[in-house]
Amino acid sequence: MPLLTLGQAAKECGKQKSTLLDAIKSGRLSAARDDKNQWQIDPAELFRVYPAKQATERDTTPAEQNKTPAQLAEMLKKEQEERERERVQLERERRLLESQLEDVKADRDHWRQQATNLLTHQPAAPQEPEPTTPKSGLLEKLFGKRF
Repeated sequence: MPLLTLGQAAKECGKQKSTLLDAIKSGRLSAARDDKNQWQIDPAELFRVYPAKQATERDTTPAEQNKTPAQLAEMLKKEQEERERERVQLERERRLLESQLEDVKADRDHWRQQATNLLTHQPAAPQEPEPTTPKSGLLEKLFGKRF
């Protein structure tokens, strides 16, 4: 961005030229003189010391500033409608986020319980199979011995 003259800088930040000149002389704002002996101020340096005016403040014309009460009321109504739409949208988004958060918490609790079950599960020692007595067959019953 090109350098600004003292007058341009004053318009950009909404200050008087004398205020900017005092800041330059005190060292708070750095600037240099050009070959025409005019102050040249870097916009970044200017806005470091003095914030820029909002575009609506800087670009309004006197005709825009002289609105009738009816026009102002209409503008206010439109602004209120826009804010209400934004509020409704934000409320909808908040409810969605709360719902998602509840789902995440439920999943977290489920997995925490699963981990706890796995860590604390102590299976019973395997039981020794009881020796089974062989079934007596027909020959054993007849002869009394095992074959």
